[in-house]
This record gives sequence, C-alpha cells and structure tokens, in this order.
Amino acid sequence: MTFHVRTLIAAGLAALATMPAVAADGLRPVIGVALTGGGETLATVRYTDGSTQNIKSGGFVHLFGGFEYRSGALSMQANVGYHIDDTTGNNGSVKFSRMPIEVLGFWHASDTVRLGGGYRRAGTAKLSGSGAASSVGSFSFTGKGSLVLQGDYFFGADHKASAYLRYVVEDYTLRGSSFSGNHLGLGVAYRF
Repeated sequence: MTFHVRTLIAAGLAALATMPAVAADGLRPVIGVALTGGGETLATVRYTDGSTQNIKSGGFVHLFGGFEYRSGALSMQANVGYHIDDTTGNNGSVKFSRMPIEVLGFWHASDTVRLGGGYRRAGTAKLSGSGAASSVGSFSFTGKGSLVLQGDYFFGADHKASAYLRYVVEDYTLRGSSFSGNHLGLGVAYRF
C-alpha cells in the first residue's frame, strides 16, 4: 500500500472517530458492487479456441465498503474498494486490479433520488499475468486523483438499498505513458 493510500485511510478513520455522538444516528456502514466498462485495453488474452478477451483499465467489477453520513438533504460517503478486470483459463490468468478510495458528497433531491460526486484515488494499480499468461509480466501503475459523478435511486420502505449510475474520469501512468481509465458503472449499494 502506498504512502498516499495509508494517509487517506488514516485521515478518514480519524475523522470518523472525532464525530460527535449525536452524529451516530446519521452514520451508517455501506457496501456495494458495480459492473463497470470503459477505459483502454491494457492486454488482450488469446485462448486456444481462438477467442480473445481484453483487459481494460476501466473494467469490470468494483466492490466497496465504507461509511455514509446523512444530515437533512445532504450526505457524505467514504469508501475503500477493490476494482478488477480479469480473465482466467485452465493454464493461466491476467488481471488489472486496484484499490480505490473515494470521498463523495450528495444532495438528496427527494426521499428516493440523490445526485452528487466527489474524489477518487486508485492505489496499488497493477497489471499481472500468471501461468501461460506470465509473458504479460507485472506492471504497477500510478493512479491520479479522479472525478466521480453519481446518481442514486433508493428503494424499499427503509431506504437502505439503492441502485446507482456513475461516471468516473480517471487516468493511470506507467513509465511516462498515460492511460485513460474513464468508465461508466451500474451498481447497487446497501446501508446497515
């Protein structure tokens, strides 16, 4: 884990620890998962049957956990996640994985709709191959700070579950070259 990621995690935990006790009513753990698409092709995997699969800098599954605090028509959310695009065959695998940290702010337009966005920083971004795909090698990318735009729709009587659509403007660098990780995501989240 890089220094920046550890610093952001420590700052987030310190901020949560200093919240007044009265804020506990609005503070809830949140988890979620999204399917994402976009970005640039980082590797193309060819299978023995002739088919191929691209590993992209904006794909494919984003899992996260964090905390959300709501006060009136505004809410804040802080997440730590795992975002991966991979493919696995009988004799090898290729994956692009990263651990994004996000700090998001929202305005609740109604009981069921909120709009907002915020900051995302993807740490420990790595492309690696194993087995028959070990020729891909192993490369560590540097993620830059990025912009998240997101809209949520809450459902259920308790408004604990939501579906969301998001767009992330993101870039990675490797040895002086820049790669777009811009992606669109469709996901669900649940608050406890």
